[in-house]
Amino acid sequence: MPIISIQNITNDITLGIWKITETKADFENQLGNHLFDLSKPVNPAENVGIHWFASRVLLQNLFDADSIEIHKNENNKPTLYIEKEKYFISISHSYEYVGIMFSKTHEIGLDIERVDDRIHRVANKFLNENEQLFAESKLIKTLIWSAKESMYKWYGKKELDFKLNMEAFIFEPQNEGVFNCMLHKNEINKVIEMHYYQLENYVFTYCF
Repeated sequence: MPIISIQNITNDITLGIWKITETKADFENQLGNHLFDLSKPVNPAENVGIHWFASRVLLQNLFDADSIEIHKNENNKPTLYIEKEKYFISISHSYEYVGIMFSKTHEIGLDIERVDDRIHRVANKFLNENEQLFAESKLIKTLIWSAKESMYKWYGKKELDFKLNMEAFIFEPQNEGVFNCMLHKNEINKVIEMHYYQLENYVFTYCF
């Protein structure tokens, strides 16, 4: 299945989503030689790297360009270059979905998560005391986990504690919406608007 949605979040921020129905070989055959990315998987197994190939084919479909490059810094944060022009980029995947968000001017963070009962078993690793007071359902817990993943990518540096440095404030989940979060680390003490929506049994969160 090709791209299922391209959303212009703002005049400068775009989000593309692909639902995977193809095989890894299908994606490999679609990948052009104008893409440069040193993180390309080399393991030939079918279940290894399919999300990497799907996301890079998605990227090719989002940009009709002769040169596409992804470079990662020492914190593994990617930067996109389209014909040498710099873009901020965030990439996420979960099971059958991959997503890419990009912007010329904004730091961004994107995350995709499948809603699953297993979130209850790990909730104590990322929910702080305030969040535990209202986060009871697997949907809310998954949204908070996904939001913190998006904030982590937006921040772009390591050593963020998911319980101590990030917090989601109380909200009632809808099919789509916005809730407030806080990121506090060293010199940063910032309220972040977390955008989200649900699709099938997945949640998509992003911030900028």
